Amino acid sequence: MRRLTRTMTFTAAITLASCPAAAITVATAPANPGSSSATRVALGAAMRQCDYSRTSVAPRLPAVPPPTGTGSALIHRAGSQVVAEVHLVNTAQPGMHYDVGLIQAPRPSTAPCGPGAPGTAFTGLDLDAGGTGTVTIQDTVRQGTTGVWVIVERPNSNSQDPAEFYTSEFLVPM
Repeated sequence: MRRLTRTMTFTAAITLASCPAAAITVATAPANPGSSSATRVALGAAMRQCDYSRTSVAPRLPAVPPPTGTGSALIHRAGSQVVAEVHLVNTAQPGMHYDVGLIQAPRPSTAPCGPGAPGTAFTGLDLDAGGTGTVTIQDTVRQGTTGVWVIVERPNSNSQDPAEFYTSEFLVPM
């Protein structure tokens, strides 16, 4: 045990000496994207209500495979606008179309949050032949908004429930 501890300490010292940037580089998320910096948020396969709470029962259709993509959003505030640059990678679904929404919070779970609802902005995202896509979406920040989140959905031709969905892992403070 003592030898293992010494070896690990020695290895860590060599790593820090040969690559000092490794000791300094730390990923941080600012508490307020109202500054010039942006907050990166991962997109996870979680279905959410309009108030950002997770649904207790996510839609499951036997013919639809589970989500296979991964993504993130870079969210920042630019004056009275909130801007989200959304990245999605799904190599299993090249050329697929997704609907991307930017939703402002707080909002009651009974309030709609689809396209055209107050405090929301939506656009389309089409993956390229390699299964990657990026889209920028923005909206005017409404009075009383304390946070925003992103939803990415693939429409389902056989149901009103999405065939695939991704949402922000956390509510980004405004």
